[in-house]
Amino acid sequence: MEDIKDKLIPNIHFANDDEEEFNEEIGNTRKPTIPSIRQRNSQIHALENLDQIEEEEKLNEFRSVLKAGGPKKGVTFGDGVRKRGAMASRIPELSSSNSEDFERFGDSFMVLEFSEGTATETIQWVIDKIRGRKVDGGAELMVRKEPLTKETQTLILHISATQMKFLEIADDMGFMKRTKTGIIRNFNVACLDDFFYDEHMTLEDILTPADRQIIIKHALENIRASEREQHIPGTKTQLYHGQSIIQAAQRVEIITNFYSLHDKPKLRKLRHVWIKPTKEQPIDEIRDYFGESVGMYFSFLGFYTYALIVPTVLGLLQMLLSEETETVPFFCVFYVVWIKVFLELWKRKSSAHAYRWGTITMTNLDEPRVGYYGKLGRDPVTGKVTPQYPKWKTYVQMYCVTAPIILFCISIAGFVTIFQFYVESYLAEVFGIDSYIMYVPSIVNAIYIAISTIAYDRLATYLTDKENHRTQSQYERHRVNKLIVLEFVNNFLCLFYIAFILQDMKMLKTQLMMQLIVLQFVQNVLENLLPYLKKKVALISNKLFVKSNYERLQQAYEEYDQMGILSLDDDDLRIVRHKKESVMEEYNTYDDYLELYIQFGYVVLFSSVAPMTAFWAILNNVIEIRLDAYKLCSFFKRPFARRTKNIGAWQLAFETLAIISIMTNCGILYLSPQMRELANNVSSEAYAISFLVIEHVLLGLTWFIYKAIPDTPLWVRVALAKADYESRQALKRED
Repeated sequence: MEDIKDKLIPNIHFANDDEEEFNEEIGNTRKPTIPSIRQRNSQIHALENLDQIEEEEKLNEFRSVLKAGGPKKGVTFGDGVRKRGAMASRIPELSSSNSEDFERFGDSFMVLEFSEGTATETIQWVIDKIRGRKVDGGAELMVRKEPLTKETQTLILHISATQMKFLEIADDMGFMKRTKTGIIRNFNVACLDDFFYDEHMTLEDILTPADRQIIIKHALENIRASEREQHIPGTKTQLYHGQSIIQAAQRVEIITNFYSLHDKPKLRKLRHVWIKPTKEQPIDEIRDYFGESVGMYFSFLGFYTYALIVPTVLGLLQMLLSEETETVPFFCVFYVVWIKVFLELWKRKSSAHAYRWGTITMTNLDEPRVGYYGKLGRDPVTGKVTPQYPKWKTYVQMYCVTAPIILFCISIAGFVTIFQFYVESYLAEVFGIDSYIMYVPSIVNAIYIAISTIAYDRLATYLTDKENHRTQSQYERHRVNKLIVLEFVNNFLCLFYIAFILQDMKMLKTQLMMQLIVLQFVQNVLENLLPYLKKKVALISNKLFVKSNYERLQQAYEEYDQMGILSLDDDDLRIVRHKKESVMEEYNTYDDYLELYIQFGYVVLFSSVAPMTAFWAILNNVIEIRLDAYKLCSFFKRPFARRTKNIGAWQLAFETLAIISIMTNCGILYLSPQMRELANNVSSEAYAISFLVIEHVLLGLTWFIYKAIPDTPLWVRVALAKADYESRQALKRED
């Protein structure tokens, strides 16, 4: 370790503790044991040649059969027919024992399903775009179709890529990977040997399954219309210069299904560990399979659940010491400290994840998101040709369309809240204040809140789509901001009305616990039961009501064969998996983050009134971690992996709740009769000023905690500095 440290960072001295932490997190460095760059590059070139030779041989064989009178019934030219020995022997570099490491078509990372009435001309054009050369506007990907059977409804394509193409696109996308020295830096195909940090690594080990899925999706969605392509052939669908062709085909339902297949062996292995309550969540394995976004969410869920132990203990102590004593203000201080420390420690943990996962250097200057549209122009930062859209149009949409709609929704939420209390007062007059029927309005309101959450989610998505934000991070931030405003009013306006208008603390506690418990119950039912039922109903309906198009598709499939579109084997398991997974629900982390945001609000906003909300939250989360794991592995399509370095706009959402919680708890204490009794000899002005001072002291305390706890751990800062030093030294050597 010492000699490496002296060579790489001669002017930087590590403390022993820092060095131990650094080595523990990124692993000890080692001397290179991988073959030379020249040897590795020769293997890569051999791999590329092998893929080309195999494709040509399959196509030539297929054409010879067509000339002889067409393929016989039941004969397909799949990937499992030939062995690689004969072809490998033609390439010296592949005649060694390493030749078995190289793949053919490989896993299906994306599935495209065309609509039944799609013209052959349209399908041929789309496939040519997918398989075509990059210089011609193609993606240079590999395509296989599912063979024609009695159950076939339409053409279904499976998409993959050669090993070299994966690496090239990873380089182009700016992936960051670990090197031999243990540092994370930008992946570079030209320096491929540097990224084999373990002597047992192969080419496949450099990229995770989630990386490959991201690459295939990126390549497909970045097939864009050229200036000459005014419409999709065989249709009347117009195209503009720079438009994503795959997205345009999805929008007009030429492509009716576009998703990624699960890798069943890897998924079963992951689920076996993940769903066990006694096991710690395998966060790195979750990230490798589902991507950084899902991995970050489950890491946050686990961290938040552990953090809830503190307010749960404080709540129990508060109940034992009696909530109506002078100890309550002290517990409020502890709650404030806990909230801020929890959020700051999470920043450190997410930074550690982001470094190990290679996303810590991501910025808002990333590539435009797929849904972003506009005229093609040269990016002033990267120099690449990308879609350009006037910013003023986005602002007009935000302030002239989105803002009025949001205000209208807030008005509806306010009306529902006031109407609930009108109904409660009426029931109290008719049945009495102690009647059980008095709980009905609260239960109905809680159910209404859970259902309206779904509607608000769709509304926020629609409005954000119309605003046309450039990057994915900008899109998510504005979408989350809309959800935060809508859901804050929808869930908490009723509680604020009870606390500060009616000033009924008993009713506030009852309403808060009712909303929390009912909301969590309804959401768990909707999240877990509905996807299961939808999957079962869809599979049964497909068997009973979907008619075969075998006879109509025979001629079409002959044309597809003449195009040279090879088929999967008849017994390929991916065909069966597609039938099951195509009807599954799509998963995203928005709903789960929103659920945690609402729950966090219930825990912190009125903690001085209902100290046991943290207990119910932690009980729900312990169960939900395993339920979410099971549902994600069993009832949902494989979500599109997405790279991220933190929880994005949700971090600001949680921090905003933390600040508001200081004001609400100080306000509740100010209005409580017990505190007023303790301040009998104090004037009302002095009493109000004292709480104003307390509030500002607590706000100052949160600022102090924010400054005292760095967002990034020391070992991450050291590693980033080390990577920067290596990059500068490499530039000097090149010069």
